[in-house]
Amino acid sequence: MEDKMRFALTCFVTALAGLTPALAFDKSVSDVLQRMKIGKALPIGEVATLMKESERWCYNQEGEGCAWSDIYLDVTDTGATFEIGNAWDDEVNVYFTDQGTFEDNRFICESTIDWLPTLRAARRDDGMPIGGRELWAIRSQMSGNTGPTDCFDYVLKSSDEAAETITLLQRKWTDGATDEAQDATVTIHFDPASAAALTWYF
Repeated sequence: MEDKMRFALTCFVTALAGLTPALAFDKSVSDVLQRMKIGKALPIGEVATLMKESERWCYNQEGEGCAWSDIYLDVTDTGATFEIGNAWDDEVNVYFTDQGTFEDNRFICESTIDWLPTLRAARRDDGMPIGGRELWAIRSQMSGNTGPTDCFDYVLKSSDEAAETITLLQRKWTDGATDEAQDATVTIHFDPASAAALTWYF
């Protein structure tokens, strides 16, 4: 009788173990969360790990819409290459590739590369690419968007293992000063499906 009860208990525990969800984050991401504290700025090396493992960074997310988003294409010890996407207007989305350098073990700073030749555009309703004079006109309007080089650091806000997201506060620094009005909430998506479902609002 005791053996039967022990066998039944073993089966019950095994069944419960099967219902326990697996950890959603990769080990490298979980390790970052273990080392960091809510409300504290992340060293840029930890941010780089999140960049490498993520699918998309969504800024000021509302539902499945982003004000803009980043997809990190290449991350090294010294910086990152990424594609920025956002709505140009209510009919057109734009995308371009930019680079940033890691500085002071804390910041990613804008580079001085000319990203304008990488600019692409597409219709918001059907994703059809835009070229010719219409694309040239958008590039011409963007050509004057230059200013001081900005740097950004990141503060850990929260994580949601079930949704496979981490939320950071991005702070923008210009000439050594920051302004809370320029802060952005970043939702980092690690699940390919949820990242692919994101759009941009205008």
